[in-house]
Amino acid sequence: MAHLEEQHFLKQVMTFNPVFYRRYVDDTFALFTDRDHVDPFLAFINSVEPSIQFDVEHETNNTLSFLDINVSRVSNRLYPDISTRIKPTDRGLFYNFDSFVPSSFKNNLMSTLIFRVYNIASSYSIFHDNLQTLKTKFIKNGFPGFSFDAATNHFLSKQYERNDNIISTVKQKRVVIVLPYLGPLSVILRRKIAGLVNKFYPTADFKVIFQSGYSLRRMFSYKDKIPNKCLTGVVYYTHCEKCGPGKAYIGKIKNTLFERFYASNGHLHPNSK
Repeated sequence: MAHLEEQHFLKQVMTFNPVFYRRYVDDTFALFTDRDHVDPFLAFINSVEPSIQFDVEHETNNTLSFLDINVSRVSNRLYPDISTRIKPTDRGLFYNFDSFVPSSFKNNLMSTLIFRVYNIASSYSIFHDNLQTLKTKFIKNGFPGFSFDAATNHFLSKQYERNDNIISTVKQKRVVIVLPYLGPLSVILRRKIAGLVNKFYPTADFKVIFQSGYSLRRMFSYKDKIPNKCLTGVVYYTHCEKCGPGKAYIGKIKNTLFERFYASNGHLHPNSK
């Protein structure tokens, strides 16, 4: 795609070239000075490489979607309004607030989506509207409204409050431990361990990561394990007494290990030479 763009799409000067062109993977956003230039440009780029074909989506009500944003033209203004796009297939489902996951997972989920809305919005009024839509989604998933408001305040405080970085002269050693998540007991344990580490090893950069505990999927296998002798496409290593003392052989097979070693012409068959 980059080669086609550099050598054909944008290099050739034509009357219907876009005045603005950006692409992300296979999604392209282009602006033209005239609507009549869209179809000739589409026909041109589809004629360059038959195996790569494009289709076009025109703006609706002065709004055009690109990836996860909506770009809206505003009369008498040079710059457009940009807001977060909600796809028609979106059901607004996250994991429920009562899900058995660490509270940090829930806080990080809210912070991540607030960060996304904040960085996409082109104005504070759009940010406010998109934020209220996002808050409604979280409430429908059982999240308390005050919890979302607290996450928003925390995020905005980090953006605008002064942060005087304290330069430490002692290099901190990163210490990470992984513990199973067992509910509130795990949070209490993390707090106690962190307190002890900060008290006796203040130079340690200590962090606790929770992982899901035992689940039915981890305790039971959906499929029977295939015996090693029935595996195919295997690279194997074996000692070869017939090749001489201390010799070994490395090979790769397409059929099963059993056939390779014990078939009539197998490596370990009694009649094999």
